[in-house]
Amino acid sequence: MKKLIPYEIDGKELSVAYLQHVIEGHLSDIEDPLVGDLSYYSENAQYTPSSLKVTSITPMGNESYSMSYQFKWTIFNGCLDINSDESTTERVSFNVKPHALEFDIIDTIRSTMTDEL
Repeated sequence: MKKLIPYEIDGKELSVAYLQHVIEGHLSDIEDPLVGDLSYYSENAQYTPSSLKVTSITPMGNESYSMSYQFKWTIFNGCLDINSDESTTERVSFNVKPHALEFDIIDTIRSTMTDEL
């Protein structure tokens, strides 16, 4: 799935620091698809809102970059006496396009049976 974050270059050089600043200003626009479906950990796994943080951006060449990010999530299951706080680090690639950063995010939403029929 492609997600776009708009940016204005205004004569500035596209440094990693500038890209990180732009992305951090628009994290809420891509937060849900970056976190994805946590049910592969547990049906009770819940994302901790606003915990998504950019940890690094690495140039890959030819206007392509890799972004590492981290977020927190919790599992609570009273029947099994589980109450756990976890954090996960993931990576996503993006390309610099004219006036937008194009993220190539893998869709992790679990399909329902009706979706598969």
